[in-house]
Amino acid sequence: MFFWGIALFFAWSWANSSWSFAIMADTQWALQKCTLIEATGDSLCVSADSLSGYRNPNSVSVDFIHQIQERLILNHHVKFLVLLGDFGDAVDIKSVQTRATWAQELYDAKIGVFPVRGNHDEGPLNAREFLKVFPQTRDGEMNKTPPESMIWTDSAQIHPRLVPGSTPFTVGSNFSSPACAPGRSYAFEEEGASFVFIDIFMDEKLKYCEAKDQITWIDSVLSAKPSKHSPAFVFSHKPLIGACHDDNLFGPTAASDSLNTVKFMETLVRNGVRIYIAGHDHLLQHSIIDEPGDGGLWIQQAIFPGASWKFYPSLYPTIDEKHNVPAYGKKREIPLAQELAYIGYQIVEIDGERVEITSWGAPTGLKYMGELEKSEDMREKWSVRRVFGWSSRGKEVLLAPNESMSSLSDSSLGTQANVLSGVWKASNRDFSRREFSALVSTDWRRFPELKSASWTLWGLEKDNGTSETPTFALSMGIDSDAQNMEGLCLLHERSGVWECAGQGEILQRAYQSGDALGTQGIDPVSREAWAVVNRGGTYAVGFHGTLGIQKKAKNSIVPFKKSYYYDLLGRQLHKIPRHSF
Repeated sequence: MFFWGIALFFAWSWANSSWSFAIMADTQWALQKCTLIEATGDSLCVSADSLSGYRNPNSVSVDFIHQIQERLILNHHVKFLVLLGDFGDAVDIKSVQTRATWAQELYDAKIGVFPVRGNHDEGPLNAREFLKVFPQTRDGEMNKTPPESMIWTDSAQIHPRLVPGSTPFTVGSNFSSPACAPGRSYAFEEEGASFVFIDIFMDEKLKYCEAKDQITWIDSVLSAKPSKHSPAFVFSHKPLIGACHDDNLFGPTAASDSLNTVKFMETLVRNGVRIYIAGHDHLLQHSIIDEPGDGGLWIQQAIFPGASWKFYPSLYPTIDEKHNVPAYGKKREIPLAQELAYIGYQIVEIDGERVEITSWGAPTGLKYMGELEKSEDMREKWSVRRVFGWSSRGKEVLLAPNESMSSLSDSSLGTQANVLSGVWKASNRDFSRREFSALVSTDWRRFPELKSASWTLWGLEKDNGTSETPTFALSMGIDSDAQNMEGLCLLHERSGVWECAGQGEILQRAYQSGDALGTQGIDPVSREAWAVVNRGGTYAVGFHGTLGIQKKAKNSIVPFKKSYYYDLLGRQLHKIPRHSF
């Protein structure tokens, strides 16, 4: 009981100290929209910005950016936003300046911004402007964009402040950079977590700092983490294996530079990094990446969607098959999830050594791929598309299609959890016709009023946008000090309340093969609560209606509130302009 009491104390501490940051990928918008005139063979071109009411200036998707950032301020209360590059479509400093200008509404809400460049932010002029408008990459001090770089972004009377509107503030500590990319590649720490940003593009002196030349610096940063299990995130614009682009972090193809790819992966894995995060492909693709050799190294990769006007599918044959099979005689990618033609952003919640990533998305109306002519109002279209995570207190299990789920069974904090039946199977395939595997991660915690430890399952959902998993039977042991088992059931946590995981009568017997979905019971002989369920999330044993940790529901949507708009002098407008978002 003493050990459980310590665990209970830390469970409350973890819950009360959680914090979050956001991720947004590519934010390009077209400069022109051209229509072919068949009679003459000529093209009629108009400003693509004009088709959206002049809300997407300088090839930057300002309309979508504003809608997402509004949610970060009103709904999610994040500490900072990570930008994964390709701030605009045109490779010029106006795109960089426009994206920096539209960071001001986050600074005004005391939300930081940490960017990394993409291939559309390439070149010496953009490198110089990047360092000028995002000085926080060197010391974490926000809200210091030079006024001369804040740009009048449109002609629709919709614009943020054009001068910094509040006092500077700082996010992060222990900043560092590699010698070959000062301020462009950088790392910092925040509340025990480490963050690494890798820039591989041309600098202001026409030179490159390639990914292979940054591995030693990356290792020095990650090896200085408080512990191996302290959360760490590594970001760059290009993935290790893309979905629709041949190029990757190390070169022109997904098979480029096998030696340094292995060194990079080994550095991340050895230092406890669970996931490598990129953009570039304008879709959501979560997968496991195997090393080029036979050493058995693997790491999760997430390619996150952004808020662009163009959307790509994955290719067939896949980039993996196109490059890695000829080069190494094997496929190196195991797909876990994919979603096409959604704009989106991610919320990453850190709770001690527990990490949970929630992907939010809004449908564009396109089917698989295509280009938008105008940006739509997405405020009522957002939904949670995918939730996954990990914890040092749990384990990870890779389930192949049609594999038994029994290997998920585990024990910790005095509780045994057994998966008694169930087979993993997704409800669809990816666009390249590959079947999905499942990387299932778990976590153990102790909470008051429960009669067991709680057990969290991530990664079992059959499809995006649903919480439904394959049907499985789950049993959990009841604490030895719970003498009276009357009224107990296997609980599932929903929005801060523990509810019986099954439905109807709580049977007083062991689980039997063939029990239907929703059947539940207590086995008085083995002292286990069980139910047949089809949901992931968090389970425990206790009484129906027990209150969980009360905190703001992560998936709630706050009613839309008016944003602030400013004139050229930074004066707040009390009336939203006619062309408002």
